[in-house]
Amino acid sequence: MRNIGFSFQYFRSAIIVVLLLLIFGISHKVEAQSFDYEAYPKLDFDFINLTLDLGIQPQNLRIDGAATYEVEANISGADTLTLFASHIDISSVSVDGESADYSLHNDSLFIPVVDSAEMGQRFNVNIRYSGNPNFGLLKNRSGTVWTSMLPKAQRHWVPVVDHPNVEFKTTFNIAVPSGFQLWATGKKLKEEMVSVDVMRYQFTSEDDMPASSLAFTVGKFKQDSTKYGAKKINLATEQSLTDSVNAPQLLEATQKYLSDLSDQLQVSYPYNQLNIIVTKDHNWETKSWGASTIFLYQNRGSLELQLLRGIIGQWFGEYQRVQQWSQADALTLYQTMLIKELAEGATTLDTTETPKHTLATVYDYFGIARWNQWQKGITSWQNASIHSFIKAEASNLLTELGNVVSWDTYADAWYQEIGQPLFEQPALQTTKNAKGNERLQDLVTYKVDYELNEAEGQLKLRFEAVHGVYKDLVTITADEVYPNKKESAEVTFTGNEDAVVLQVDPMISTLQLNAPDHPELILEEYKPAPFLIYELRNGDTVEERAAAAKKLGTHAENPDLQLAIRDFMNKDLSPKVEAALLQSLGDITDGAAGTQQIFLDALKSENQAIREAGLMALQNYKGTSTVVASVKSVAQRTEHLALFQKATQVLTALMSKDQFVGFTETVVQQDSVGNRAIFVIQELANMGAIKEAIERAELFITEDYSYEIRQRALHCLIQHDHTPSDWLSRARELLEDPDPRIRFLIVEGLRKNRNKEITDYLSAYIQDEYDARVYQKIGQVLE
Repeated sequence: MRNIGFSFQYFRSAIIVVLLLLIFGISHKVEAQSFDYEAYPKLDFDFINLTLDLGIQPQNLRIDGAATYEVEANISGADTLTLFASHIDISSVSVDGESADYSLHNDSLFIPVVDSAEMGQRFNVNIRYSGNPNFGLLKNRSGTVWTSMLPKAQRHWVPVVDHPNVEFKTTFNIAVPSGFQLWATGKKLKEEMVSVDVMRYQFTSEDDMPASSLAFTVGKFKQDSTKYGAKKINLATEQSLTDSVNAPQLLEATQKYLSDLSDQLQVSYPYNQLNIIVTKDHNWETKSWGASTIFLYQNRGSLELQLLRGIIGQWFGEYQRVQQWSQADALTLYQTMLIKELAEGATTLDTTETPKHTLATVYDYFGIARWNQWQKGITSWQNASIHSFIKAEASNLLTELGNVVSWDTYADAWYQEIGQPLFEQPALQTTKNAKGNERLQDLVTYKVDYELNEAEGQLKLRFEAVHGVYKDLVTITADEVYPNKKESAEVTFTGNEDAVVLQVDPMISTLQLNAPDHPELILEEYKPAPFLIYELRNGDTVEERAAAAKKLGTHAENPDLQLAIRDFMNKDLSPKVEAALLQSLGDITDGAAGTQQIFLDALKSENQAIREAGLMALQNYKGTSTVVASVKSVAQRTEHLALFQKATQVLTALMSKDQFVGFTETVVQQDSVGNRAIFVIQELANMGAIKEAIERAELFITEDYSYEIRQRALHCLIQHDHTPSDWLSRARELLEDPDPRIRFLIVEGLRKNRNKEITDYLSAYIQDEYDARVYQKIGQVLE
């Protein structure tokens, strides 16, 4: 059976229960909505075909459509067809051409088809509808609109039973404004100009398509295509990304992956066409593929790795699919095994542009964090012989099992062959930090101060724990460097503070500490000026010489160092070393009158590191008009964001608050992207101009800006605006935003400024929030 005919009556009734609990003051946790598919729904009707005539207005996410289904009764006695239609306005329904007396309750559309159907009896049902979905359809700053692949998303743009158990053939006739292109589930048959302002596209599927994987995208794309046998591969890249996306390479990789997987799995690619859409931002989507459709996101890491994951998903993800997302590991296991075999290099993906401090939801099972856990943890799950068997079973599972599976489905098949009870889903964990290095809590940092007593031939090393601490003795090596020789000694220390005295020759040039047996140990060394000068002259690498040059600034009390540094800077140096010397010179001169010219000259350098070092030194010359004008000129003229940020930070030290407000206003007016404006606004807030910062941050939370900019603007407001009425005003507008991350951040702002009016508003709103992550965030406010 492939369909369901049932009603989620609990959907809103559960919300009512929550509100009653609030009314009676009973402690509760908001978990009323179900965001996963029902495991075993009641199946009354089978869906044969869907013909969808749809008009889309991308600018405001307006949809107007007519959905026509051919359905067949699975049992005798069935009389009502139930579809899901969340926040969709139904204008008319007909059955076999006759008007039907439909009803719409709790996001379910009830259509009487006959008094009592006979098993196998067929009906044609037509529904005319319209709506403005703020869930199910996503939109980015480029104006691209595409369908979400989260559970129960399709019901927001078409009346449907969007469950993995439902599948049918499709014909999509979708009209979009001229200048936009459309790609959708199935095979493209034609496109035609309806009028000067409207284009209409037709896509059909000869194969049954899962109702839970219907997809389309509308946007301004560059189209590339190729063939894989008799099947066509289309690549649609957002026009703003065409310079950074290697379309021929992606198409070539697609052909190779399709061929390799078809050979390995002994099952041909399941659909007649593959549409690949490349956009800039993932908008917090976790499953990035639908039937015959793959979405690639520039801010999710390697496009080729995403492509391979999506192609494998056409077999293990669509041809076979899980009945509930909580069973997604059944698919991710095979995706991981296949990707490890076919991919080159790292197989993890990026989690950038994702809000922090989210609660666990069913969405996580197809999420990138879970994906990365599988990539890093699969080798520790079971032994090699079990891995080998499971991988070899891939082809058999595709050909012998049904389309809808679970972890237990796979585990039972494995058990029948090798008798291993693998029914418990893996509990994978990762302990690496964001850079993939050792865990932060495993790193140990000690500050080491050097005290040289040349008269007595002693060098004292004082160890002070900065992060972490050794409770046992730790031994490292100390290489004493002399003009004509090098001697080695051992240094042992422990605890929060310790000191070691070495007997050295008064002619010692420097000392170098090494800890090859302790890769977790970081030493922050503060050496005497003569040691640093020696290392500046004789360091083996640019990095070593630059590190010594930078540390010279810690000896500001030494009047001879200024002349020594100036002497060094007259020599031919690498830019990195010169920048480090400038930084030390700035620390030593500390804004002394008449010393600013060397740093002003550094601003004219072609090397950015030198310019940045000059800028940082100039922050000590407050009240010097030429310095203010020069730094401001750098900020206004540079094309490099990092240099702009350095110059802005220096201006906060040089300018009064009123002067910096004026500078901020100029940047805000000139910056159409928002990167510079948001940085300046945050610096303005840091200076104490909170009211002025809030007013300007407010400008950058609209859909005119990328999520990155909007996020930073909202973080600034969350940090500095503590007026509940302001947040309520933002909520009334932005809780309708199609990007769930924006809604999530708005709720975070409401949570931090909660009052009765806010909780009352969210109690009424929560029934209209269909994203599990945002819904649970609201639950935090209402608890």
